[in-house]
Amino acid sequence: MMYCVKCRTKREGKDAQAVTMKNGKQATKAVCEVCGTGNK
Repeated sequence: MMYCVKCRTKREGKDAQAVTMKNGKQATKAVCEVCGTGNK
């Protein structure tokens, strides 16, 4: 489950991957299955 900033709701994400942000904290990056936000 992820929060999509474009849909403004919680959605299922696909292609989830663990990333480390600049401040050293762990995060998960995924693509929204409905609108495709997060796709590069």
